[in-house]
Amino acid sequence: MNSSDLDYILANIPSSDVNVYDSSAEKSIMGNYVRAAKDLGLPHRLKKNHHGKRFVRLEREDGTLLGNIAPALLPTCNTETRAICNSKIRTTNILEAKGVRVPRSRVIAEGEEELALTTCFEQADEVAVKAHSMSLGRGIHLNVTPDSFIEEFRACIALQKSRKHAPQAIVQEMVKGFEMRVTVIEGAVDNVLVRIPAYVTGDGTSTIRELIGTKNDARAKCGYFGNKPIKIEGNVEAYTRARGIDLESSPTRGQHVLLSAISNAAYGGETAIVSDVVSEAVKEEALRSVAAIPGLTTAGVDVMASSFEEEDPVILEVNAFPHAQLSVYPYFGESTDPISRYLKAILVRDSIMNGGQGDARNIVTLGETISIVERYMRFYELRDSLQLAAA
Repeated sequence: MNSSDLDYILANIPSSDVNVYDSSAEKSIMGNYVRAAKDLGLPHRLKKNHHGKRFVRLEREDGTLLGNIAPALLPTCNTETRAICNSKIRTTNILEAKGVRVPRSRVIAEGEEELALTTCFEQADEVAVKAHSMSLGRGIHLNVTPDSFIEEFRACIALQKSRKHAPQAIVQEMVKGFEMRVTVIEGAVDNVLVRIPAYVTGDGTSTIRELIGTKNDARAKCGYFGNKPIKIEGNVEAYTRARGIDLESSPTRGQHVLLSAISNAAYGGETAIVSDVVSEAVKEEALRSVAAIPGLTTAGVDVMASSFEEEDPVILEVNAFPHAQLSVYPYFGESTDPISRYLKAILVRDSIMNGGQGDARNIVTLGETISIVERYMRFYELRDSLQLAAA
């Protein structure tokens, strides 16, 4: 993402009004599942596994187990499917085989970085270096140049070794454009949001450093974004230093200054709901990527595009455990609640799998049930077509 992408996004998002959530905003994904279950009247219990991590036990009306929402595993996803999605290498290979467009990539092991330096930049000035099995922006180094490649590759390897992961990284082409997150709930696109890295907007007098402070003061008043300030360290420091951005300079009024390449909200990023303005191609390619992975029906799909009207999007990543609270608490745009829709879908699924003996407890209307079943049918038809095309 570059400055022109930032200008395009801010000029074209449906709403530029900043949402401010009160202190009751639930920041964690598990807390949001508890909130949704309470709102729906779905019996549940918050428990801890043998590692001490919380999970939500969902129950039928008779007290039997409906499913467990674990920290990184949904009841509609098995452990093998999760393992596929956790490995960027396996995911890329599967998507390529099914005709889904993904960035050109190669896997580089520890100790091969010197040799890789001579080949990775033959067709590119910048690359991305990514940990092969991490999420939430950890282990991602974007806009890596030949001068910084060795240092950033080794930092990526060191992080993985510290987490007991295999010491290897994916070196990937830097796809031009910006990143969007498409949330797919049980075979249907629920919403699309654009992820915006940290930035400030000039007022004609304040320095960039002062603008960051002002923006952080405003974020601090928000119940959801308050603990996610822009920090002048890490990726922000590296990004501004590499581009010669002087934090003591004063941008002109209305000038947007990009401060990072990483769009996660935890790093000071913002989000905007854009479901109604993106092309059908973006939604369809995200849905195809979920259908391509065996056993997957719900996911968060990261997509790169050059505009909201993109007709040839690139799939960056498929997350088997989408952090769907992002669209519950967007920075810009109207909130949506995919978590409640997921719970309704698994109630319908449970009822069908149990020969009509499942229990919806008046939570799901007849119209919603019919719509959910129709979406499942269309999704599995899509999955079958991808299987046949790859055969």
